[in-house]
Amino acid sequence: MDFNLRNGSEYIINTSEKTFYLNCIKSNFSSAFALGLIFLLTTYFANILDYTAYAQQELNITHGVASGDVTNQSATIWSRSNSQSIMNVEYDTNENFSNGMYKEGSVANASTDFTVKANLEDLMPDTLYFYRVWFSDLSNSNNTSNPVIGKFITAPIQNGDFNNNSTKEIRFIWGADLGGQNYCRNEMNNGYKIFESMQSLNPHFFIANGDMIYADGICTAEGPVDDNNMTWKNIPGDFKSIRDPSVNWENSSEVEKIFVDHWKYNRNDPYLQNFLKNTSMYSQWDDHEVINDFGAKWPYWNLFNIEREGYPNIVKEGLSAFSHYSPIKTSTIEDNSNGIYRSFNWGKPLDLFILDARSYRDQNHVVDTPDNNKTLIGNSQLEWLKQGLLNSNATWKIVSSDVPISIPTGSNTSILGRDGWANGNETDYSNYTGFERELNDLFGFIDENKLKNIVFVTTDVHFPAFIKYDFDLDNDGNSTIIYELVSGPLSAFRGGVPFPVLDKSFNSTLLYGEGDIFNFGYVKIIKDNDSNNHLIADIRDTNGNPREGSKLEIAPR
Repeated sequence: MDFNLRNGSEYIINTSEKTFYLNCIKSNFSSAFALGLIFLLTTYFANILDYTAYAQQELNITHGVASGDVTNQSATIWSRSNSQSIMNVEYDTNENFSNGMYKEGSVANASTDFTVKANLEDLMPDTLYFYRVWFSDLSNSNNTSNPVIGKFITAPIQNGDFNNNSTKEIRFIWGADLGGQNYCRNEMNNGYKIFESMQSLNPHFFIANGDMIYADGICTAEGPVDDNNMTWKNIPGDFKSIRDPSVNWENSSEVEKIFVDHWKYNRNDPYLQNFLKNTSMYSQWDDHEVINDFGAKWPYWNLFNIEREGYPNIVKEGLSAFSHYSPIKTSTIEDNSNGIYRSFNWGKPLDLFILDARSYRDQNHVVDTPDNNKTLIGNSQLEWLKQGLLNSNATWKIVSSDVPISIPTGSNTSILGRDGWANGNETDYSNYTGFERELNDLFGFIDENKLKNIVFVTTDVHFPAFIKYDFDLDNDGNSTIIYELVSGPLSAFRGGVPFPVLDKSFNSTLLYGEGDIFNFGYVKIIKDNDSNNHLIADIRDTNGNPREGSKLEIAPR
């Protein structure tokens, strides 16, 4: 819309639809009056046209649907609209929705990049639910998006047994490391085809163990070149890396857009969308949801970037984007009382504990001494985990940690320190910078209280490994056995060649390990002939095939 003076006395108002003419007497007073009237008319027509465009915009679900944080009586439904609108959810135990119940979600608006969640309550345990999501216009109920249908299964009742199905088992997948090091959505496969293989196993839930975006990476059309001189071809992503020196970390709008664009790129993958609409998930973050090897409470990123301003801002915006794009129940994830670390019961077979190793950690380069009292997960979370393990009545206690136990991790570790629990085996400065004192505290508590059947699932290192720990920290003659199951990457740089040396602080034994493969971990808890809940785990490749030597069956102790 614009306006112009023609012939000194006739004002013209141009809109996209009509042209209005206004004749005025040539005087200072009347000209001033005319200009004021033109301003009012301009504002009026602009509002009408803006509203007309808004009201007539076709609503769409842009990035599928997802369910998460499922319990025996609740679930959180997630989706995203293309415009400001209201989320609607209908759910039923019948896929025809013949007895559908309705839940209105929040309003999708720009403050959450039009993502929105709805919490479903009072569900029946051990039950398959179908749900369909659609969005409706705030002012015109006839303007609605097409619906998208998803499903999830609720957990058994507390201390209850297996789901009411013939297989008598609980199945879950854990995985991470998606779109890293320019291994993004493969052009030849039209995306992350590994999720098709994951879906074929029909798991009850998926643990997204972290690094589900690489905000500090890019996705160019041509990706890495492999050992056979073959170039990985990407569906390109139009976004910067958050670590790009040209990015102003103090500019919240610029920073927010980078994180959101990374999330939208991965969530736009058709295989991932299909997987998430059919499988509930438990979301967890690691470092690349923000930036490599970061800690949320640090004043600056690392020793190489002390002078770069705006670090707290990228942490804030990274956490916000993770929250907006994850089906996590709490709407106040920034509150420590109910944030990323949380637990879920799946009846008598298992309790799941999801850790947050980013929000409370001390700086990586700090030496791990009693005086420094160095922590990876913070005192409150450590006590929460101890008491949760102690009070658990489930056969299996699954601890999802986004950093591994005995595999040394970190970048430029001789200067920046370790990023995970282990000190490692180097003779340089890194050997003093793990978080082993805190891990020793946790393992000592487990050993002292004779806690059994604890399994850590983790990722982060970009290769699969199964590790057994056998220790007696209180020297009472009764050893404690813990297992660590490592998977990944889903689609990122493939590590493990050569295979690293494990930290031996807790008497670690490598049961299986290999490198240079995309993969995910698969677990079944099944009641065997001895009436005990056995845990069976293996590693699956991109096509869903079990890797030779990876099968591990553990009978409960």
